[in-house]
Amino acid sequence: MIISNFDQTRFLSEYWQKKPCIIRGFIPDFVDPIDEHELAGLAQEEDIDSRVVSFKSNKWTATQGPFDDFTTVCVGAWTLLVQGVDRYIDEVDELTELVNFIPNWRLDDVMISFSNEGAGVGPHTDEYDVFIIQGKGERRWQVGLPDEYKESIPHPLLKQIEGFTPVIDEVLKPGDVVYIPPKHPHNGVALSDCINYSIGFRAPSSLEVLTGIIDENIIDPSSAVRYTDQQLLQLRNASTRSAAVDKKEIEIIKQQLFELLQSEQAEHAILQMLSRQSLPNDDEGISAYALEDVHSALSLGTTLARMTGVKPVYAADQDSEEYTFFIDGNRFSIIQALREPIEIILNNKQVVIGIDIDEDTLNWPEFISLVTELINAGYWVFLE
Repeated sequence: MIISNFDQTRFLSEYWQKKPCIIRGFIPDFVDPIDEHELAGLAQEEDIDSRVVSFKSNKWTATQGPFDDFTTVCVGAWTLLVQGVDRYIDEVDELTELVNFIPNWRLDDVMISFSNEGAGVGPHTDEYDVFIIQGKGERRWQVGLPDEYKESIPHPLLKQIEGFTPVIDEVLKPGDVVYIPPKHPHNGVALSDCINYSIGFRAPSSLEVLTGIIDENIIDPSSAVRYTDQQLLQLRNASTRSAAVDKKEIEIIKQQLFELLQSEQAEHAILQMLSRQSLPNDDEGISAYALEDVHSALSLGTTLARMTGVKPVYAADQDSEEYTFFIDGNRFSIIQALREPIEIILNNKQVVIGIDIDEDTLNWPEFISLVTELINAGYWVFLE
């Protein structure tokens, strides 16, 4: 379960969602894109999810941020954890490009932790896949296999397990990675002051998807088929009791739900839900561009760059007249003739018209209109 020369195809066939592994030297000569002081600064922000987990005198404590004072919570063996750092720091967002063979919609966020010697969050399991990159320092990782483990809650904000047998017991050095599939118990303990980068991948349950489709509220109620039983005599016979629901009646309802889920509206609701990232809302630094300004910049070969943390999603198969994609719950559409250049923009961090995209193939009015909309929404910028 130790990989010394990473091969994407082998990893996906042998390990992804199947078994854990250590990837040695995944990032050669790795240099941390952030230090513990910058991480502490993020943990002071009101709209950033952070917490400190500490273990002292045989007692676990956990405190939710934001933090004004760390001295009262960073006691004993302690870990500072900050969620969604990839949405704020471009160099952290770039770490997700290392695993871009996993689709955007599966990506949750990059959580960064700083731990002092002996610290961790205790043995536990998660419902998601995670690549944990070792930054500075060293951490010992123990990973086991799925089983029925006794659960313990040493603190209301902590859920741990007891008694797992590790199949991996290794020390990670800077640039090494541990991959842990869902439901695999694991425990990481810092051997020195260290930083870890956890790239987590979500996997919604079918019930969460069904609830999400409703919550997106984009399906036109008038398009939903209402139940009818005009052929009631064929559905129920004379011996069927009034309190009973016939199997055929249930099948009709299930079939109507299936037809609704098969609709284009439901597909858009799913894509809209999967695109949501809770990106920072910072409109103050955004200047509105006019169409002619964007046209002029693109004509001169100015680089168009995707903003930090932005992860577009779109359906690979689209047959309608409009090509549609989603960013953080927002829907964008354009004529199908522009699908290819738009997908180049969506799938690359930076593009230049005339180099990455053939400008002679563009329908300029439509193209400029969409690019202007994306820039003014704060999802793309021009690089000087």
